[in-house]
Amino acid sequence: MTYSIGEFSKLVGLSGYTLRFYEKEGLIKVNRDENNVRIYSDENKLWIESLLHLKNTGMSLKDMKRFAMWGHMGDKTMEERLDLLRNHRKKVVEDLEKLHQSLEHLDKKIDFYEKEVGDCFS
Repeated sequence: MTYSIGEFSKLVGLSGYTLRFYEKEGLIKVNRDENNVRIYSDENKLWIESLLHLKNTGMSLKDMKRFAMWGHMGDKTMEERLDLLRNHRKKVVEDLEKLHQSLEHLDKKIDFYEKEVGDCFS
């Protein structure tokens, strides 16, 4: 199935501006019709979903561009993509551990203040 930029924008939840930016930066390759109008596909949808997951995990634009470039180059870059994803995963795990520690600290502070506030009204 194919989509216009407006249809695709609604489908993936990104503005037309963002989609054009992603194309300009080489994050996504978009076919065009005989009038040079962008035509998006279900394959583009899957690719955008992958990019958004990478973005949501804090992957830098530089690494996303590298991953996309290697993806567009085909199977000969699978090892590079795997290395990039493994390294990024290590960073995400480290970030999650830091967040978990901070969440535990926050919970202790909340417990402390709930007890203090409760004692004030007793």
